[in-house]
Amino acid sequence: MSSLRPIGVFDSGIGGLTVARAIHDLLPEESILYFGDTAHLPYGEKSPELIQRYSTRIARHLVKSGCKAIVVACNSASSNALQAIISEVGPNIPVIDMVTPVVKYLSHNCAHACQVGLIGTRATIASGLYHRCLKDLSSHVELISKATPLLASAIEEGFFNDSIPQAVLDAYFSDNLFKDIDSIILGCTHYPLVKDAVKNLLPSGVEVIDSPSIVAEQLNSVLTAMGEKVTESNLKEKLHFQVSDLTENFKFSARHFFGDDLTLEEVVL
Repeated sequence: MSSLRPIGVFDSGIGGLTVARAIHDLLPEESILYFGDTAHLPYGEKSPELIQRYSTRIARHLVKSGCKAIVVACNSASSNALQAIISEVGPNIPVIDMVTPVVKYLSHNCAHACQVGLIGTRATIASGLYHRCLKDLSSHVELISKATPLLASAIEEGFFNDSIPQAVLDAYFSDNLFKDIDSIILGCTHYPLVKDAVKNLLPSGVEVIDSPSIVAEQLNSVLTAMGEKVTESNLKEKLHFQVSDLTENFKFSARHFFGDDLTLEEVVL
């Protein structure tokens, strides 16, 4: 099969664009097929069963579209539907999620006892996946987690209107739960859009984990090992964006991240 096949990336909305951007920056010769399930966002407030149903439907679509790898650019889907997605796409197409690469990064970079904060959607925190994975890989990382269910929607709207949801952030960080942490995981792909605002609410020196870049590096390693990495390409169209509901918000966000040189279309699965 040709290595020129696209990388499939999906999320419920604009958050996954932070991951797609990191992939594009690291692997500029690769083509990306992005699917935003804007008709069903946010995933973070859905049941695990519904998240699995939406995620496997999208994964099936990306496979049929010829994708050579699938990046689940959504923590809620990574935490609640990963095994269902892997079963859906089969053994020949790698699936890269948002949780595993970040946990591996922490296990390699926390050489001593450390406290790590985690904020995420209700679905991500309730799944307990970050806790279980860290417990399996590292005995000296203490994870302190907090569900921030209003934040993704506030960012989705605020990014479009050029307003940081500062009041929502202030409310979630007002209890000083993270006063002693060494680093924090932004456990939703929307959250890097307010990374600086989060950093300002934390003690000096706290590392804000760059999850999109870590996931992009993992994808790079997987494609290299498979011999599927593109180093030179003459493809004219490298960025193709599909959504289940083509909103003005998504149009604005995609063009903010990637400029006007992209294809946008509505696809109902």
